[in-house]
Amino acid sequence: MSRRRCFGLQSAIATAAMGKRRRAPLTPRPPPQKPPKIVALGTRSWWRVHPGQFRATEFNASGGGDARFSPLRRRDDTTIPVLYGASTLAGALMETVFHEVPAPPGDYILDIDALRDQNLVVSRIRPKKKLRVADLSTKGLKQLGLQRTDLIDTPYTAYPFTREWAAWLHGATAANGLLWTSRQDDRAQAVAFFGDRVSEPAFNIELDRKPLCEDEYLDTLLELADDLGIERLFGL
Repeated sequence: MSRRRCFGLQSAIATAAMGKRRRAPLTPRPPPQKPPKIVALGTRSWWRVHPGQFRATEFNASGGGDARFSPLRRRDDTTIPVLYGASTLAGALMETVFHEVPAPPGDYILDIDALRDQNLVVSRIRPKKKLRVADLSTKGLKQLGLQRTDLIDTPYTAYPFTREWAAWLHGATAANGLLWTSRQDDRAQAVAFFGDRVSEPAFNIELDRKPLCEDEYLDTLLELADDLGIERLFGL
């Protein structure tokens, strides 16, 4: 029996056969007929789960990876740095560590040792001032002529199209980022900040790179695993 191990923040790799089974939806292409809705984000805290070698407020400017809204590129092919966050720790964990858990989880293995080897940490940051973001909630998407299945509730094979929308929203507005309801945890909001509109000094660090697999953060991780029905755990 093959074992599936849990690796936080890893990119999914689609084989040709997988591509045939999971075709990307026909996501409408920008621009929309109506302008996007821009909303005030406020100064709430945002949780992050990330490799410990990166600062709590460090944007990803590498141009690498394969996520829903990153990497982003301008028309001149330069990279737009992006920083992800979630409104709750559970939401941040669902969008990273538990991102690829199947439903039902079956023989999925949560490997705590593997997470420790990746040096995953927990941070919490707070904007120093109110920021404005493009609203990708259900109502905000409707204004763009989109549904969640077009931009949020999509397989990874649609990521080239969702990134095209993100790049268009960046270029067509003065928004500091994007805001949506997490696909992995509908009780949490997710945000992607644009690094050329918001810099690291724009945030206060409330929690700085605490080890994920220790203390109360490990407790939250294990509680989520139980909620998801994951029964196979290594490394405790």
